[in-house]
Amino acid sequence: MVCDKLRSGLDLNCLVLSRKYVQKIVLINKSDVEFSRIVAPYTNIENEYICENRIYFKLYAGLKGFAFKTNENSSQLFPTFDKSEIENTPQYSHSVNIIIAGVTEEIKCLLMQLDKGDYFAVAQFYDGTIEVFGFEFGLSTNNYNYDPHNSSGGAIIRLTSSSDAMEDYPPFVYKSTEGNEQVDFDNDFEDVILDENGDFNDDFSNDFNNQS
Repeated sequence: MVCDKLRSGLDLNCLVLSRKYVQKIVLINKSDVEFSRIVAPYTNIENEYICENRIYFKLYAGLKGFAFKTNENSSQLFPTFDKSEIENTPQYSHSVNIIIAGVTEEIKCLLMQLDKGDYFAVAQFYDGTIEVFGFEFGLSTNNYNYDPHNSSGGAIIRLTSSSDAMEDYPPFVYKSTEGNEQVDFDNDFEDVILDENGDFNDDFSNDFNNQS
């Protein structure tokens, strides 16, 4: 189904591209989100096309995400996404790599939490952009082989969208109504300051999601 049109091109001749993600992935339980708003591309009341693919959210008081980190010299923690067509509608499968190592009881429990949980992921590209993966329908572990003898000391775990519930949008860019995106990421999204009545866009008659 055709419901949009191409509106711009892209010239990369003089652009110095970042090619790496910060080696920190924050996983957040979907049930810990108190408020969220998705702002997708829309046309405002002046009939101007506004290109936004962003999300605002905050967690319940006292809650935060869970950070998975490794050395910044590494490139093993990163997200990707794939586009496919389902019934002539674009759908997006989001994926994130994290590393788990060790053989303790705590590691076994963590693996089971990852296998059974309902969560999404947040990552930061080296240009500063903070992206949100799997927010709509969550991520889950792919099948994996856990081998403490290998170079990772355990496994690189791939978290992906379910084939039965892929995302309707590419990864959202995280935004704060207070301009605190970096602070929120650094603090694992604990105590996010967000004005729920803020000026998110000019016209909510198009795609948006509001939870409270």
